Amino acid sequence: MTPSSLIIVTDRGSLKAYRVDETPTRGPSLKLVQAFNVTDAHGRLVDKVTDLAGRFPVSDGAGGRHANSIAERTQLETETDRRIHKQLADQIAKIVESDGVEGWSFAAPASIHAAIVDLLPRKVRDRIVEHVKSDLVKTEPSKLPAHFRSLQEI
Repeated sequence: MTPSSLIIVTDRGSLKAYRVDETPTRGPSLKLVQAFNVTDAHGRLVDKVTDLAGRFPVSDGAGGRHANSIAERTQLETETDRRIHKQLADQIAKIVESDGVEGWSFAAPASIHAAIVDLLPRKVRDRIVEHVKSDLVKTEPSKLPAHFRSLQEI
């Protein structure tokens, strides 16, 4: 198995990349090499979309009240998620290619993990040593190695 020389952890709104340095007495040491925030992932959708003209009026059938349909909202949320996943995948590809690592480990929540991995270029995706389906972005760097089998002593 190729050793992991880089760990990338992400969630829907942020990404952190750590270089793994092996210390002879204390095991792996992690150094933050890049942090990235996705601005589209923060905030509420209603605060970002202010144009009410695009909503479809829906009648209750009696010709009385009108409510606005939320049919477009799910499409907008899906498109926003797709863009966020693409931004994260592009950023991961840049980090992995610029560091020239042979193997790297990736952690993301299960809800977005597969979507991001699918968007990675094949040459980057094939170098993933370990997949962890967990949100570890807010985990202290000193506690991260415990979540990755590739960094634990045999």
